[in-house]
Amino acid sequence: MKRASMALGPQETRLLSTLERCGISVLSVARHRGLLRDFSDTQLRDVVHGLSTKGCLTKIEGGKYLVVPRAGRGVWHEHPFVVASGIAPEEHYISYWSALSHHQLTEQVPRVVYVALCGKRKRPVEFQGWRYRFVCLAERKFFGFETEDFIALNGAATIAVAVASPEKAILDSLDDEMLAGGVPEVAKALWRGLEARTVAVDRLVEYAARLDDAAVVARLGYLLDRLGVAEARDLAPLVRRRGLAPLLSTKASAAGAFPDRRWHLRVNIAEAALLARAAS
Repeated sequence: MKRASMALGPQETRLLSTLERCGISVLSVARHRGLLRDFSDTQLRDVVHGLSTKGCLTKIEGGKYLVVPRAGRGVWHEHPFVVASGIAPEEHYISYWSALSHHQLTEQVPRVVYVALCGKRKRPVEFQGWRYRFVCLAERKFFGFETEDFIALNGAATIAVAVASPEKAILDSLDDEMLAGGVPEVAKALWRGLEARTVAVDRLVEYAARLDDAAVVARLGYLLDRLGVAEARDLAPLVRRRGLAPLLSTKASAAGAFPDRRWHLRVNIAEAALLARAAS
């Protein structure tokens, strides 16, 4: 967004200086209110409106604004992970297809940023050509992420963003393949990670046990088995053999699915197609 030529007033300058001094790249009026105590509610509302009008702030959603760099000209976009971190509730991390792409486990670059939340819900947000989708997880599934530093393009600061580890991104994707392009895409990511040694099998097994999800364990065990990974046997004791066996893919048709008794799984994707996609 092009910055307007109108001069900034003293309060507008003071607010921008405060944001820069505190290293804030995405202003959340509610979250950062404590840093702006010198402004009354009316003053803050008027100043934010003025800065938005002059192109110094770009509204993302209600009460949340991207801080535009002083030298910003023409079309300028912030890194989507920085935006996601700024608009998400406090407990969150980037996962699914977004994390697989970040860890170079897929050549796909989805225009959706998938953000896992702990027990909270939030509507999707669209901003600067990206869609931010928020996925509510049970507390037991909310783990396996680390903070990574991203330099905000407005130069304000280094922003710590929580991103799923490669192993947790794969498990989250097996839990909801619709957020990762489907099981074949996840199989491909798994193979890439194992080949590049950016995915640790022991951590995959540890996380799968901690996740305590029979369907995810069965899918992971099946894929590791088909990829010839010996450690797949460590998952076998975790398989639950009661009740209806889960499908390998919830995205593919269940017609013609056949049972895999070792993994208590109904296989509905041809093995040749799975391995061909994984090895490509």
